[in-house]
Amino acid sequence: MAVSAAEQRNNFNLLRLACAIAVIVSHSFPLTTGVTESEPLYQHGLTLGGYAVIVFFGISGFLIAGSFERKSDVMRFAVARARRIYPALTVVLLVSTLLLGAAVTDLPLISYYRQFGTFEYLANNFMFDTTIKGLPGVFVDNPHRYTVNGSLWSLPLEVICYCLLYGIGRAGLMTPRRCLIFLLPGLALCSFWRIAGVAGTLPHVMPSFLTGMALYVYRERIPASVPLLIALTAACFATRNLAIHEELVRVTIAYGALCFATGSSAAGRYVAAKGDYSYGLYLYGWPVTQAIVFALPWMTVAGVLTLTLPITAALACASWHLVERPALRARVPGPKAGAVLAV
Repeated sequence: MAVSAAEQRNNFNLLRLACAIAVIVSHSFPLTTGVTESEPLYQHGLTLGGYAVIVFFGISGFLIAGSFERKSDVMRFAVARARRIYPALTVVLLVSTLLLGAAVTDLPLISYYRQFGTFEYLANNFMFDTTIKGLPGVFVDNPHRYTVNGSLWSLPLEVICYCLLYGIGRAGLMTPRRCLIFLLPGLALCSFWRIAGVAGTLPHVMPSFLTGMALYVYRERIPASVPLLIALTAACFATRNLAIHEELVRVTIAYGALCFATGSSAAGRYVAAKGDYSYGLYLYGWPVTQAIVFALPWMTVAGVLTLTLPITAALACASWHLVERPALRARVPGPKAGAVLAV
């Protein structure tokens, strides 16, 4: 499973692109109909988008573990994470608040900008407080009411996982000899949290993140193997009545995703050469869908998707080329600027 994350000869971007599209497709059902269960793949509380997020966290654990290996200094690590997350997030929050919200609110424009809730949404979500979901008078009559961008819920969990990874790495546990010290207790803790109903949605995504980390540590020892994937899948069926079943499912999904991602294909190389549009798709898919449902409430899910996908793709392309890639390539002016980004 050895791979250089810096090379463009793998399928990481291709898989992330597919997962981002899957999230948009998944969200289109509840946003159009108002019923989560209307998604055809809805089962046991997980949706197509839910499975895609599990894959995202598995990929993230693998790649961020590699980033830590290259940038173990706290400032460099924090700045690298901030440069990837914040520029595009800032733009989508500004666009959603100042442009989209203003265009669709049922309040007078002056009143909308004077509302405390308008800038509370902007400030709180910028600080990863995604409990503030709505803007004043925005999407109040949509089937899925008020929520401007439900996709943002996963970003605070990403940050928590980044902090966890850094702590584990600094403790010296990200080595082949010590990796199981954090992996096995971590999976057991996630199982306990999930059954006890605590820690929110963190227990649903952390197992795949921990698996991604472990697979990076063992990348020279654990192969991308179809027989091993089949064995893990069989273990999932064998443990379906045990408490650890859900965590094993996430481990299996993460392993299967990374088997594909660390491989190489013509499609993967083509997508990698174009850029990483997955984050932009993830950020803009929900608000674009909500806006289309607001403007054309009579449309079916298929019709909404027909409009949502190309519009979101155009915004994601602009986000990558105008915001994300320039931010990643920009030089941090100095240690003070790095400290600000880290904070």
